[in-house]
Amino acid sequence: MAEHKRSVEVMLSQYRELIERFVKEKISADDFEEEYIRTFTNDKSQVPGSEFIVLEKLFFDVDDYVSDPVLRDSPEDLSGEQLRERAAATYSKLFGLD
Repeated sequence: MAEHKRSVEVMLSQYRELIERFVKEKISADDFEEEYIRTFTNDKSQVPGSEFIVLEKLFFDVDDYVSDPVLRDSPEDLSGEQLRERAAATYSKLFGLD
């Protein structure tokens, strides 16, 4: 069990600073989109479980982000502010409130 917990911590450590920087508006939604997709798709430390499901849900949210308001033509399309709200909720679920 301790091994699984350690694996989850290793996985989450890659995302904590990235999500936090975005939530605190230190990076743009476009930069967050690019970094999150790169991190998630190249993540060799992913382990099954509730934390992964939360990260995967944010990945799908990132995928639904459309920076150009003119191109947001689907109800699933997210603005930068909506994506930031989803990221903040994810951060809260995974790391608690800072």
